[in-house]
Amino acid sequence: MRKLVLAATLVAPLLAFAAGCKHPGSQKLEGRWKGQKAEGVPETAQVSANAFATNTEIIAQGNQIAIQTPAGRNPAATYTIDKEDATTLVIHTDRDGSAETFTFNEKADTMVWKIDDQRSITFKKVQ
Repeated sequence: MRKLVLAATLVAPLLAFAAGCKHPGSQKLEGRWKGQKAEGVPETAQVSANAFATNTEIIAQGNQIAIQTPAGRNPAATYTIDKEDATTLVIHTDRDGSAETFTFNEKADTMVWKIDDQRSITFKKVQ
């Protein structure tokens, strides 16, 4: 019994340390993203949609995400990863719970935020 207690005493801090080292967010999403263009909008709305997109930024740090639009900056929200693979990231925030889908190019320096089934905004990572 004494050996079991000693082993648990030694192993528990190591497990806690390993769990604490895990990055809480997506490495692909991490950083500052600047909007480039809008897609999937009616032709009559393209100019204003592009103006909105180019004045939109996403800032992700750890598991925090903040979106700044022409209307202003939203406070950071905590996000949880629902799905992540080589090119796609699906998250939801603690604020609204709706799923958000981001698709990345191979270098992970360009991403597309899928707003709905038709509309999206393309972002470029800012260095």
